[in-house]
Amino acid sequence: MRFYLPLLLLGFAFGMQAQDPATVNLRSVAQPNQRVSIYNETAINSTASDFSPSFYGDTLVFCSARHAGPKDPATGESFFDFYFAPIGPNGSLRSPKPFSINLNSAQHEGQSTFDLKANKVYFTRNNTTNGVEPVAADGKIRMKIYEATFGFLDWEQIRPLPFNSDTYNCMHPTLSHDGTFMIFSSNRPGGKGGYDLYVSLKMDGGWSPPMNLGGRINTPGHEFFPFLHQSGTLFFTSDGYKKGYGGYDLYMVEGKGDGSWAEVVNLGEPFNTDADDFGLILDEEGKSGYFSSNREGGVGRDDIYSFDAPEGIQGVVFPDFKTTTIDVFTEEGRRPVSGAEIKIYERVIGSTGNIQYLRLPRASIGMGRDGQAQIDQRSEDLEEPDEVTNSEGKAYIMLDVSKEYRIKVEKRGFFAAEEYYMPSDNRFNRPVGIPLKRDDCITLEGEVKNVETRAPIAGATILIFNQEEQRRVTISSDERGVFKYCLPDGFRFIIVGSLVGFENDTTYVQTVNRRGNRSLGASLALKPLPVVPRSGGFPQSGSYEDTPAPSLGDRSAVEVGSRFLLDNLQFEFASAEILEEAAADLRHLAKLMRENPGMRVELRAYTDCVGGEEYNRKLSLRRAEAARDFLVQLGIKRDRILALGYGELNPVVDCDCDGTGGSVPCTESMHARNRRTEVAIIGK
Repeated sequence: MRFYLPLLLLGFAFGMQAQDPATVNLRSVAQPNQRVSIYNETAINSTASDFSPSFYGDTLVFCSARHAGPKDPATGESFFDFYFAPIGPNGSLRSPKPFSINLNSAQHEGQSTFDLKANKVYFTRNNTTNGVEPVAADGKIRMKIYEATFGFLDWEQIRPLPFNSDTYNCMHPTLSHDGTFMIFSSNRPGGKGGYDLYVSLKMDGGWSPPMNLGGRINTPGHEFFPFLHQSGTLFFTSDGYKKGYGGYDLYMVEGKGDGSWAEVVNLGEPFNTDADDFGLILDEEGKSGYFSSNREGGVGRDDIYSFDAPEGIQGVVFPDFKTTTIDVFTEEGRRPVSGAEIKIYERVIGSTGNIQYLRLPRASIGMGRDGQAQIDQRSEDLEEPDEVTNSEGKAYIMLDVSKEYRIKVEKRGFFAAEEYYMPSDNRFNRPVGIPLKRDDCITLEGEVKNVETRAPIAGATILIFNQEEQRRVTISSDERGVFKYCLPDGFRFIIVGSLVGFENDTTYVQTVNRRGNRSLGASLALKPLPVVPRSGGFPQSGSYEDTPAPSLGDRSAVEVGSRFLLDNLQFEFASAEILEEAAADLRHLAKLMRENPGMRVELRAYTDCVGGEEYNRKLSLRRAEAARDFLVQLGIKRDRILALGYGELNPVVDCDCDGTGGSVPCTESMHARNRRTEVAIIGK
């Protein structure tokens, strides 16, 4: 059976044989997918045509001619309508029902794609008298792409996109995951052949003029039914490549980070047969999905098939992504906060071993050297959020389970909040709850700069310590080196800025007896550490090791600003217990503090690199607090001791913790040296 869907959708015949097929032999690229299982979805297929599935939440939306009604003389079937079938917990499809009263017209409806954030659907429809528009002036029926917005009960505001025409066809839209661009099929003039794939960028108030995806993808034949996966891989249907399996075949191509396309690959068996196979969609993990086919053994003319690929589709490696739900609510009352801006930062280890949090790259479409559209990876505008919470205070974003992230949430009238998040620790993929505190106190707004270059420092750790209440909070500077926080009235605060490869800087602010102005400024200037060759054969870097703290020893004289290592105050793995042999240094420190009644100290505890960053930060704080409590038991007043935890930052020995780096592998003795406590003299 020849592929007749374009005829059905367009309402007119065109030459079905490909013109001058492409010279690339793609069949030699593909290998049989032996572990892929294919199933005919008999629960939703009918004796009529059922095809073009798309995901909509936890349902499958597809086109079908199963209903009674006026017949299309070109096909002998009813005009296509949208149906949907709920997807059960085990992946099974339930009985389908009509999808929408407003979207289903008296004419053909074709492939759909959804923007869940904007509550919009984009779909194909005939421009006929009984539809949205009259036929073209030449009397021929054209296909156009329409958009609709979900209203109170149904889809509303149905209107065509601006790049449609009465002289050629636009159809089969697929939307990028972030909703910033659309790829579709068209036979508009200037293409590579019959039907080509084009891209249009979403702009303020509309869509850009379409760009051809180029000769890497488009052939002299026909390219239909594109589907753009979250991973950046594009799936499509074509009859223009040499030595396919017969009829229309399924293909895939990856968009590379350098702004070009990889090689187009035929999906091979069992996806492709000597019949027509088209309209593939893939789930987030890249291991299951649906497609359409008129292969032998089906229920009707075109059927929908599901597939399972436990090892993924051969030839494509998909990152292990999960859709993370971010739940933003008020700190008091836990009411949802809508319109909150969310920025996602990925944990990155630099060449010198320093840890940074950088904005996630976002896929975009750029102009290639040949004047054709190409996928590009670029850094997003630093001021633009990655997501915005909906009316329920929720936002959804794809995150790689193998990585660590920092989630920052901002909204006018609230203080910014941050949450460190590891998807791998969220076994059941629970929502990430982030409370926001209303901006009803004194706003601390500061900046962090490089003392030598005056350049802003992004990702610096800002520790804010309430001296009276002995409470601490840690935030980070943003891309501009700026940090903000809400300070309560009536307290004194110590502000410490730190970053691996730099000396710490400290400043002091207070909110005691403030009147009028409800904001405070603070400036931190971090000095880069020099790169000094080390002994012991360890690799060089700009880490804290370059200026090691001397031993406290038996010192009897101290100066404000100096810092010392408590040699014996080390800890067992994952423990904050002070061992008996470690107490000598603390007793000596207590003696110095009794001899110097005005002396105030800062206890800085560090961990090794085993475990997650947030766990290590909390563990180091417990260790610092344990040392402080020991000094209090020796008669030192608590308000003279500031306990700070720096986690795995500023290692004394820079070694390869997880076997992925290029430095010396960590030994237990190296870990032990990093599990240390330092004392800094901050007052006398």
